[in-house]
Amino acid sequence: MAEEPEYYKAQPLPPRNQQTSQGYRGATSYGSSGGWGAPAGRPVTVNVVGGKSALLAYVLWFFLGQLGIHKFYLAQPFQGILYLLLGGIGWATAGILIGWFFLIPLWILMFIDLFVIPVRVAVLNARLAYGAGGY
Repeated sequence: MAEEPEYYKAQPLPPRNQQTSQGYRGATSYGSSGGWGAPAGRPVTVNVVGGKSALLAYVLWFFLGQLGIHKFYLAQPFQGILYLLLGGIGWATAGILIGWFFLIPLWILMFIDLFVIPVRVAVLNARLAYGAGGY
């Protein structure tokens, strides 16, 4: 298997010398004798809750991909609108053969999405984990 990307590896948190308003007033830094969390200098694992799922993105791509729903799920609303317009105009005018000029680029973009979805999910989850790390 490939090695984990750098953003998935646990990073040590910097010392926190300020007091918080939600308890832990006795602790002067992260992991001090106050007893909350891991000792200072040790890696801390951040569990991402509410991250995006590649499986759900693929299900949305398969069933609703021509409407761009998977793009909205992956926080790409402008591309979702583009897919929605290409699919809507393409299928509405497919009977008079003009629609194929809209559907063929849409299908090419959807084929590219097969390979891009895992990368996009990893980027969104890494961004969420980075924000949860307290940096």
